[in-house]
Amino acid sequence: MTHYSEQTVDFLWALRLNNSREWFQEHKAEYEALMLQPTKDLANALFEHLRDKAPRHDWNLHISRIYRDARRLFGRGPMNDHLWFTIYADKEEGGGPAYWFSFTPEGWDCGMGLWPSGNTSLERLRAQVRRDPAPVEALARRLAQQDVFTLTGESYKKHKLETTPTLQPWVDKKWLGLEHQAPHDELSLSDRLFPFLRDGFDFLLPYYEFFLSLPNIEESHPATP
Repeated sequence: MTHYSEQTVDFLWALRLNNSREWFQEHKAEYEALMLQPTKDLANALFEHLRDKAPRHDWNLHISRIYRDARRLFGRGPMNDHLWFTIYADKEEGGGPAYWFSFTPEGWDCGMGLWPSGNTSLERLRAQVRRDPAPVEALARRLAQQDVFTLTGESYKKHKLETTPTLQPWVDKKWLGLEHQAPHDELSLSDRLFPFLRDGFDFLLPYYEFFLSLPNIEESHPATP
């Protein structure tokens, strides 16, 4: 398996400073060797691991493109100056929780998140807390007992649901992430990155499966006959 290097970081900084199709075409071979191939190798290795670890799920993998959507440039250059991938199970992309990894010029991050999307929004989590907070309390305490992943995500200014101090930060989120962020170091620029992510994704699997199992809102509040 190939891995990222100092040359990868240098390339991404150069791409950010020279963000044009012309420059990129001249340096496309560097991109493919330094950035794209390590990303594919890492993504595929984690994808295969999750398929082996949790074969009950139908896992999917999506790797980002280097070209930005031309409809959404908003004054920026045409190229992304970073790559990311997501791995998600049993639902359409964007329709449920997802694992992610991102590699940027400044650093890298990884984790698992739940984003607002109709019935897959945080309303499903709040409905679960109203019905039975114990499973979410157990997951929150488990997260507090380690120091790799932290609870992230934008919060509403006002409480969406009054609950325990442990669960209040969870139910107030507009989107929720269990995230690890770091600058580039000996871990991200070595073959040690895969085992770190593999073990981290294993730790997050109970959270992933819990979020995946949350019922839709209409299932949480069935109509009265």
